[in-house]
Amino acid sequence: MPRKVWTLLFVSVLLASLSAGCGSTPEPTQAPEPTSPPSPTEVPQAEEPAKLVLATTTSTQDSGLLDYLLPAFQDEYNVQVEVIAVGTGQAIALGEAGDADVLLVHARAREDAFMDAGHGVRREDVMYNDFVIVGPPSDPAGIQGMKKATRAFEEIAKAEAPFVSRGDDSGTHTKEKTIWAEAGIEPTGDWYISAGQGMGAVLTMADEQQAYTLSDRATYLARTLEGTDLVTLVEGDPILFNPYGVIAVNPDKSPEIDNELANQFIDWLISLSTQEMIAQFGVAEFGAPLFTPDSTAWREAQSGGAEPPADVALTVTGNVSQEMGWTEDDVRSMETTDAVSTNSKGETETYTGVSLNTLLEMAGPASDATTVIFVASDGSTAEMALADLRGCADCIASFRSQGGFSIVAPGFAKGVQLKGVVEIQVQ
Repeated sequence: MPRKVWTLLFVSVLLASLSAGCGSTPEPTQAPEPTSPPSPTEVPQAEEPAKLVLATTTSTQDSGLLDYLLPAFQDEYNVQVEVIAVGTGQAIALGEAGDADVLLVHARAREDAFMDAGHGVRREDVMYNDFVIVGPPSDPAGIQGMKKATRAFEEIAKAEAPFVSRGDDSGTHTKEKTIWAEAGIEPTGDWYISAGQGMGAVLTMADEQQAYTLSDRATYLARTLEGTDLVTLVEGDPILFNPYGVIAVNPDKSPEIDNELANQFIDWLISLSTQEMIAQFGVAEFGAPLFTPDSTAWREAQSGGAEPPADVALTVTGNVSQEMGWTEDDVRSMETTDAVSTNSKGETETYTGVSLNTLLEMAGPASDATTVIFVASDGSTAEMALADLRGCADCIASFRSQGGFSIVAPGFAKGVQLKGVVEIQVQ
C-alpha cells in the first residue's frame, strides 16, 4: 500500500479516537460526606444520697456506737445520716417539733408519753445496758461496793461530796432524779454541780474535780481508753437498768420528715444482722459488749420460741416493756430490804425480801398502766393500784421459810398480803 494511503488511514483513526473521547464526559468524583466526631461515652451521675435526721442521746455518740454502726447503713442504702446528739429530753423535743425523722433514746416513760401523745408512729426496743455510779478512788463518801444506788446517793449527800449532774434533761439525768427521789433527797448546795452538758463532758468535769457522777456504762468505759482517774463504785442495782428505744416521728408534723426512710432505718437497726453488730461492739476492747441487743427479733432468735425454764419462781407480765422471770435464787441474790407489818396473828413482824418497785422497774410498766395484780400458785389474786405501789417503799416480795414469796404491803388492806405469789401482772 502506498505510504500516502497509510498516512491518511492513521490520521482517520486518530481523529475517530479523539472524537469518541470527547463525546463522554466522566462523572465527577463525589467527595465523602463529612462525619461528626464520635460522642464521648456518657458517665452516669451518682445518685445523691438521701438524708435522714437522727436525734439521739449523747451516750450513743460518746461511746462510739454510732461511728461503728452507721457506715454500714449509709453504704447499703445510699443515705447520709445527720446525727443530732443531745440529751434524751432535747431529742424528744426535736421530735415533737418535727425537726427529726427518727429518735434513738433511753427514757422509757418519756418515750411512752411521746407515743401516747401522737408524736411518734412506731417504737421498737433496740438494746440495753446499765448505769454505774463512778467517782474518785479515794471515795470520800464511802460508797464502794454498795448494792443500792439510793443508799449510795444518801451517803454522797450526807458527806456533801462533790457530785456532777448532767442537768440537761437527758435520759441519764432522768434516771439520776429518779434515784434521788427514791432516796427522799432534794440535792442542793455547793457540792451538787448541775453541768448542763453531755455525758463525755460530765465525766471530764467529774475527773477534774474528783467528784461522783452517774454514767451509762458504755460511755464511761469508752472514756477509760482515753484515760481517767474515775472508778466504778456502785453497780448492779436493778434501778440502774438502762433500755434504749427507736421511734419514727409522726410525718404529719412536717413535710420534711421522711417516714419511709425512718422505717427503713428502724427495720435495719432491729434486724438480726445489726443486732449481732451491737453484740460485738466493745468485745475486743473490754471483753464484753457495751450494749446488749434487745429487739423483738433478737429475743425470739435467742429463745428459739422455747418456754421459760421450769424453775422460774416469779414473773412480771402484762403491760410492760419486757416481761421478766427469775428463779428463787435470782431473787434472793438481789439487794434485800426489810418491812415491818402485822402477821396473821395480829403481831408485828419484820419481813425480808426484795422491793416490788425494783422488780417492776426491771420490767418497765407502760405509761398507761394503772393496776398490779398479784397471782398466787393456787390461783388466788390480790389487786393494787400501780400508783399506790410506786409510793410504797416498804412493799416487798418477802422470802418464805418454806420457799417462794409473799406480798408484804405495810399499811394496806390485809387482802393484799398474798402468800405463794408467782406472778405480778401489770394492767
